[in-house]
Amino acid sequence: MDKDAKQFLLDLIERPAPTGFEGPAVKAWCDYLKPYADEVFTDSYGNGFAVLNPDGDPTALLTGHADEIGLMVTYIDDEGFLWVASLGGYDAKILPSMRVKIFTKDGPLAGVIGAQPPHLQHPATGGTEIARYKFGEHIYVDIGARNKKEAEQHVRVGDPMILDYGPLELQNELLASRGLDNKIGIWAAAEGLRRCAAKRDKLKAKVVALATVQEEIGGHGARMGSFRIDPHVALAVDVTQSVDHPHSDKKKWGEHKIGQGPVLAHGSACHPVVVERLTRLARRLRINLQHEAAPGWTGTDGDSIFRTRAGIPTAVVSLAQRYMHSPVETVDLKDLEKIARLLSAFCLDLRKGERFTVHV
Repeated sequence: MDKDAKQFLLDLIERPAPTGFEGPAVKAWCDYLKPYADEVFTDSYGNGFAVLNPDGDPTALLTGHADEIGLMVTYIDDEGFLWVASLGGYDAKILPSMRVKIFTKDGPLAGVIGAQPPHLQHPATGGTEIARYKFGEHIYVDIGARNKKEAEQHVRVGDPMILDYGPLELQNELLASRGLDNKIGIWAAAEGLRRCAAKRDKLKAKVVALATVQEEIGGHGARMGSFRIDPHVALAVDVTQSVDHPHSDKKKWGEHKIGQGPVLAHGSACHPVVVERLTRLARRLRINLQHEAAPGWTGTDGDSIFRTRAGIPTAVVSLAQRYMHSPVETVDLKDLEKIARLLSAFCLDLRKGERFTVHV
């Protein structure tokens, strides 16, 4: 991955985007694309759009979701501790002792999630072991306030927060961070458009990159954005489970490994003609594809897109990821770059006026 593209990804990761509060990440994404797109704009809920070759036909939509999972303040107790709910899917048992950044009306505020010491859980000393951590019982945030009144001077119910952990580069071009689900998706959509812009003289299609909001709570932004654009074909980029680490079950989740190439989904949401086109292009580009069964739903924005309007031919291309929905989500940057190559090749391969139809 070249230096500028990598820095763009790192910048996206550093921009907070808890579900429903994606503005900083979408702004950075839009700013990056302004030199390459003919038009860049946002909509009423903060989806980001970048349009290249607006008079082209067909219209191809490249999309990832800008939001990341987080937490939200639900209650402030008399001692000044903040009780929270999951904003999009955190597992409560990984949270104790984590640092958080709370987004308040006055700006970011530091806090920590409390952790019950093992001494106080030991039955021999009169403690009770916490067998299962639960929201509303064990997960609270300490901002250092002395009481409720002092806490309320800084924080209010409804304030969102993220775990305060940024990118960490590992060996063999692996990257670990919170928020890679799905900053990698909006990165790939942007890079796909940028690469098409570099070969604009060969481009017949209109290309729209879309950074969606609120995927983690139902794919709402993708439905809004795809309805607005009404594309002829859509490629959604997300992460999928990398089943190559201890305690993972290949029989349940399939066999997808980081470093082995992009993962192409197959199932009812995935248009078979589009999937086959991507397969042929990957072969031509010498990009190894992994394959994922998605018999019902893909669990991505693709589920919202393919059902929009009269049905939008959609495929889902994923990046295998270890430790999903944690602050150490881990991906292979070489695989991510291959996704961007595949997206741009798909758009550049589209013929003028082309449509995708299942023939029966």
